[in-house]
Amino acid sequence: MELSLQVTAEAPPRGLRRFSVALMLMTFGLIGLGGLVNSTGSGLSVPDWPTTYGQHLFLYPISEWRGGILYEHTHRLVAAVVGLMSFVLVLWSWLLIREPRYQWVRNVALVAFVLVVLQGLLGGLTVLYRLPTLLSASHAMVAQSFFACTVLLVVGLQAGWYRGPSLPLDKVQSLAKFALFVWLLSFGQILFGALTRHTYSALAIPDFPLVFGGIFPPSSALNGQVLVHYTHRLLGFALAAAMLLQGWFLWSAKGQAAWVRWLALSGAVVVIGQILLGGWLVWSYRAVFPTTLHVIVGTALWAVNTALFFQLWRWRWLSLQGR
Repeated sequence: MELSLQVTAEAPPRGLRRFSVALMLMTFGLIGLGGLVNSTGSGLSVPDWPTTYGQHLFLYPISEWRGGILYEHTHRLVAAVVGLMSFVLVLWSWLLIREPRYQWVRNVALVAFVLVVLQGLLGGLTVLYRLPTLLSASHAMVAQSFFACTVLLVVGLQAGWYRGPSLPLDKVQSLAKFALFVWLLSFGQILFGALTRHTYSALAIPDFPLVFGGIFPPSSALNGQVLVHYTHRLLGFALAAAMLLQGWFLWSAKGQAAWVRWLALSGAVVVIGQILLGGWLVWSYRAVFPTTLHVIVGTALWAVNTALFFQLWRWRWLSLQGR
């Protein structure tokens, strides 16, 4: 008999669901700490790796945790905990879960573990090679990719993952395709945000919302930093418009899970705040608080768009299967 994937089937393991939520939240905090390290210029406060001033990471005395060392060392400690949790997730999913319908959980857990190992290596190389732009930006993007895996696990381990919405197939397909567009736009925005930070282009355009007093940067001011910053701004406004539309589309579409409608609406509201945070960052000459908060809110929006993208495409697949 074919295994049923309806909501009446056995629920995902409660412990695994809770652990995946904990891993997602820890990763969110880790990215926020990474933003704080960058905002305070603390990336090389600890000049060696994997040791901390020649001592084991977990044995470095608390009395030395001051200034930039506090931020960078705490970032490393949390990263180590996230790495350990990812390893536990792999063991849990591969050794203790036998049900065939959770094969995807094992695969995602393994991909996440590979990404977190790569992330750790990139983090070490950025220190050893003194923060080269390519490595630093790659470090940021692998972190966001790993975070997307944790979001997928949290969404996919909910009972609603196996139940399609009460919407026509064409409606589900159009919503899923638009969610894909928003998700890709969000990824591009995060990429150029990382490039803006790591090429030191945050203040390449000194005013906001105007650009050197106009709409386009003048030819006399064009350089690599201005182009990176300007692209980041354009993508930011485009993403805000797309998320507002997505919020409206999903809020108006009855017959689906309430959390999807509320999450889409929340994202549409928060993205406006993110635009204002970008302005505050420029107006404050890249003060630590708005700069760090800009990274944190950007990561939260990435989580929103990732959750909506995965859930809507799952529903599209279920609708095509007639479930």
